[in-house]
Amino acid sequence: MVRKPAGPARRAMHMARLGAGVTGSYLGWLAQQAFLGEEERERRLKRTHVRTARRISQELMALRGPAMKLGQTLSLQGDLLPEEMLAELSSLQMRAPGMHGSLVRAQVKASLGQEPDQLFAEFSEQPFAAASLGQVHRARTHDGEDVAVKIQYPGIRQAIDSDFAWFRALSRPAQLTRHFPRNLIDELQEQITAELDYGREADNVILLGNELAFLPFLEIPRVVPEYCGERVLTMTYLEGVHLDELLRTRPSRAQRDQLGEHLFEILYAQVLQVGAFHADPHWGNYLFRTDGSIGLVDFGCVKYLPQDFVDNLHRIFLYEGRRDGPEFRRLLEERYAPRARLTPAARQALVDFSRNFYGRVYPPEPALDERPFDFSDPQFMKDYMRGTLRITRARGALPEYVLFSRAETGLYQTLHRLGSRVRTSRIVRKYLR
Repeated sequence: MVRKPAGPARRAMHMARLGAGVTGSYLGWLAQQAFLGEEERERRLKRTHVRTARRISQELMALRGPAMKLGQTLSLQGDLLPEEMLAELSSLQMRAPGMHGSLVRAQVKASLGQEPDQLFAEFSEQPFAAASLGQVHRARTHDGEDVAVKIQYPGIRQAIDSDFAWFRALSRPAQLTRHFPRNLIDELQEQITAELDYGREADNVILLGNELAFLPFLEIPRVVPEYCGERVLTMTYLEGVHLDELLRTRPSRAQRDQLGEHLFEILYAQVLQVGAFHADPHWGNYLFRTDGSIGLVDFGCVKYLPQDFVDNLHRIFLYEGRRDGPEFRRLLEERYAPRARLTPAARQALVDFSRNFYGRVYPPEPALDERPFDFSDPQFMKDYMRGTLRITRARGALPEYVLFSRAETGLYQTLHRLGSRVRTSRIVRKYLR
């Protein structure tokens, strides 16, 4: 059972020990490989991947906060990490050691004035989900309604400050050259800190629940305000299974394509119509049902986009003209004008990315709207990561891109694991003005 996040000195020690341990594991494998046959080398390398990922998972689970969120992000990088590591890191999506029962009761009483067994007709002290900033318990109200009670870890705000101070120190050389601008780090810290504001999260749930009610295949929980406080958020309980459990049922091609199109539409309806989107795309936040519907949970990280940014996306997303022409360059300049200087290198990186990646995954010609893009091909993800890295190196990354890219990466990895074929342009065009 976890007690509370480690203090700054202990967190730094954990990080240093983790780095040394990972390095040592691979140095050990390198020292042995010259004396091993090819088959034994491969077997031991896979074993090293598993052992290393398990060590990373254990350390990041203990640290919680942004450190654990980093592990969740790594678990989505199927194009970058070996599958043995991904299998271990995926445990960070939904599972972490729970708080001791006394801490659970103390957090609930501090927020709501009473302990859980007084507030609820039934309350499970064992969490069914525990992650980076809090954990979730099943309960039943005295009116007989099944609810999910989200409880924040004590001391987590200090852990966030500690991790970002450490991260800023490590990334200072990249900040000085503006290859990783400080405002991107500020954006990440601002968004993760915002996840601690359960009043804001309740507003996010209500907003997206109302704005996306027209999607018949999406269910968003309802906030139960009488059981909400500073460190406790209660919502209706949603049924469904997570991605790994869904895949174990061997869904048909038609089911995988249908779920893929639903996931795709959920994101772009938010970005292009609502102007705000759920930006925590790890697999623990999606609940799949046999009828093709999807439950979406955990609204702590919702990004609100400036209206001019959304308007620009509408004009540029399925742009049919030459993407290396003057009109497209003008649209790029318009996007950057109030935010940053668009350098020639960044402009070229953006043009190339739009033409070579988006132009292929989202063909702009209306005649191609019914042609699905096959997300089972791993090459598309390599192209995406290569393009976004080139934009960052050319100093073309904007704060708005941080969470948008995170949401897109999570979507793409989920579609890849499902092996979905999605009519991407057809769906996006529905939401363009």
